Amino acid sequence: MRKENYKAYKVLFTQEFEFCLDNVQQFFSEQGEETLHWWYLREDEIIEYIETHLSENPFIGKLVESGSFKGLRRITYGKSRHVMLNYIIYYAVHESDGYVDVINILPSRTKRKRVTK
Repeated sequence: MRKENYKAYKVLFTQEFEFCLDNVQQFFSEQGEETLHWWYLREDEIIEYIETHLSENPFIGKLVESGSFKGLRRITYGKSRHVMLNYIIYYAVHESDGYVDVINILPSRTKRKRVTK
């Protein structure tokens, strides 16, 4: 893609995504104040990561081909070499409108059926 044709995508966070963040926050609040503070710092980093990466190139995430999130794309947030300690973010790209809907975030270690690579 040529630089003059480059168009930044607008990243929109859906209500479902906000609900997922609330659930993660609730989990960490049950672990104690120090853990909750850690999450608040992490949450800001995750939001910034999503906005930066998806606005620049929303097609970096792999397309989910089966399961509950079929048709969406996914990226992983986290620096751990152990995938179970990272977060998976699901989103939809609306190429013709130039925006990305960020739909869901799950800790990789949830009991929900995992999406395989």
